[in-house]
Amino acid sequence: MKRLALFLGLLLPAVAFALSFEDQTDRYTDAPFNSAVTAGVSVLTEAGAIEGNPDGTFMPDRLLNRAEFLKIVLKSYPSSTVDTEKDAGNCFPDVGQWDWFSAYVCYAKAQGIVGGYPDGYFRPENSVNHAEALKMLGELYGLINNDVRGEWFVQYREGAYDAGVGLPGLEQNMEHLLTRGEMARLAAAYLAHSQDQLEEYRAMERGERTSASSSAPTSSSAPAEGCCSSSSVMSASSTSSSGPVSRWTHPTPSRFLIVGSRTMPIASGVFQFSAPVDIRSVTVEMKKELRTLKHLHLVDNMGRTLITLKPDTSDINDRRWKGEAAINEATVGPGSIPLGIEATIKTSLEGGFPEEFVEVKTMSMIVALTGDIQTSQAIPVEWSHPAHQTANAIIEKVENAGPKEALLELGTGKRIGEFRLRAQSTGATLVVRNLQLTPRIGGGINVSNWHITRSTGGSIGSCSLGSEGFINCPVTEEMGTITGGALTLVISGDISLGKAGQGATLQLLLNDPGSLTTFGAVQWTDGTGEYRWLEGEAPLATGTGWEG
Repeated sequence: MKRLALFLGLLLPAVAFALSFEDQTDRYTDAPFNSAVTAGVSVLTEAGAIEGNPDGTFMPDRLLNRAEFLKIVLKSYPSSTVDTEKDAGNCFPDVGQWDWFSAYVCYAKAQGIVGGYPDGYFRPENSVNHAEALKMLGELYGLINNDVRGEWFVQYREGAYDAGVGLPGLEQNMEHLLTRGEMARLAAAYLAHSQDQLEEYRAMERGERTSASSSAPTSSSAPAEGCCSSSSVMSASSTSSSGPVSRWTHPTPSRFLIVGSRTMPIASGVFQFSAPVDIRSVTVEMKKELRTLKHLHLVDNMGRTLITLKPDTSDINDRRWKGEAAINEATVGPGSIPLGIEATIKTSLEGGFPEEFVEVKTMSMIVALTGDIQTSQAIPVEWSHPAHQTANAIIEKVENAGPKEALLELGTGKRIGEFRLRAQSTGATLVVRNLQLTPRIGGGINVSNWHITRSTGGSIGSCSLGSEGFINCPVTEEMGTITGGALTLVISGDISLGKAGQGATLQLLLNDPGSLTTFGAVQWTDGTGEYRWLEGEAPLATGTGWEG
């Protein structure tokens, strides 16, 4: 058995208390989440480590930086004694005493939890990767395997996965940038393990248990895949649980592929098998040679990685990727089985860059009936392989920031619409360039002198009426820079009433998401690439409906 060395676990013994495993996510306005994220968020909320964003959301898919991660894990650790006044200091060249995160970083440095980069900097704004997260948590909870040798992170990785607290499917991906949902799952697993309640926590991840009052036994302590619906609930007298639901659906839409991250499927197919089969190998042909790809992964629609693919060195065109699996390692079927191809995009240090177009051309597999040695080729009966685009940051959501309905008032400089744009970034600065608004005007209403500005004030820009009836609002860099993960832009104008004067209505929409080849309602940049589309369906956001 591998030996786990206990470092800070001896210096800072974890306080014993019972975790209740009650669903706490109803306080977040963007809930429900999948059951795995629901479990992690609920445990950390109960521990007082997270409270959500000022607008009431949690945003589980947004990346988080090193300072945010460190604060959350320290607040979730039962024996943490951070004093936000006494522990603050100038402990790194880029960490000052008056920074909001100073006390947490300096406390962690004093305890040996963090040591900074080789150049002496801490870089609090950098997105936290998997290896860094395992080191911080490993040092804090004492889950370190000193019997292994290798790169600096190996002892923390082995310590985590030996103890069963690691994130499923990410054991070999130490450079993966963690989302807030993954952070919650990881930190909660360490906390549950320290209280000898990991099995109960894993059951909640699977959607089998959402309340401490439930007396249903947990069936397994195996790591969950984060596949189940957060709405699945067990009563105190019930032993049933909801079945897993898909992590993704076929066909695959066009996506933005974030530099340094593992993506959702970039291609998917449906395979027909009359009996269970073992996938022995998979071959993927890309449409062109790509410089941003690090790995490809064959996954099922629960998100389980079946095979990891690497470039075929015999392919002189550098477009073919292949992967193999041992017998009984990648078993699927029978029935109609959706399978997807996910990608790991290189970090910028590895050569990853934005604006590269990524498209799979073909996919085939070699399979054998389970327990048989005779193989055959399998190709999808349905096939989806749209084009995608790499980026350093994305606008992941656009929403109405005003009331759904309101009374229309006439006058000058009246607020007509306000839209909130939420961003996910690896550290790049995201700037909105232009909004193309679709107006709905009725009942003799006239609008002129259209303007746009930030909800927080500042410079004001002019909008113009386009030839097709759109309202085009160019956005300056000062106005359009997204800070803190979100930006709200306000559109105003002079509203008057014509002769008709009955059934007056006014509404603005950000309608068309656009595509890789067409302009959408939002144009933006990540500081390097220029983008003219967003993921999603029309309308992207419907503004306040004004009636007079």
